[in-house]
Amino acid sequence: MNDTNHAKDQAAVQLSSLRDMLAALDCDFDRLEELRNIRKLPLNEWADNGYDADEWTELEDAAGDCESQEDARQRIQEDPLSVQVRSGWHNVGETSEPEEFEILLCTGGPAVRIMGELDEYNQPSRAYIQYQDWGTPWTDYFEEGVTATCLEYAQQFYFGG
Repeated sequence: MNDTNHAKDQAAVQLSSLRDMLAALDCDFDRLEELRNIRKLPLNEWADNGYDADEWTELEDAAGDCESQEDARQRIQEDPLSVQVRSGWHNVGETSEPEEFEILLCTGGPAVRIMGELDEYNQPSRAYIQYQDWGTPWTDYFEEGVTATCLEYAQQFYFGG
């Protein structure tokens, strides 16, 4: 019997990707460029110019393939398949404001999405990740830090009218 849950595994992969994109967005690209320039100097001059190997490694890891914060921001904006909002119940003839959002990350079997609520300023106030496979219901994915990661990712999008 095979107990593999491909949808749950895909949610973990998507969450890891979100964390990588957010790390790149938070990366200090100016300092990374300084350290890259120091590495071009002769080895005996590195320490005199403030080179820190651990810091350089950490920043390179955070930056990933991005060369700037704008690259990181663009990668996030281009990541989801769709970003949608919906409103709650209201009387006929009244207009309504968006109350919830969905960011679809992948679809098919398996599918993964981020769901959440919007505050009065159309900013995400709560976010969580869900997964599903063919014939299964949407299921919340739980892991340490998942809510904070989803919220930070969702805050990179505009949900206003």
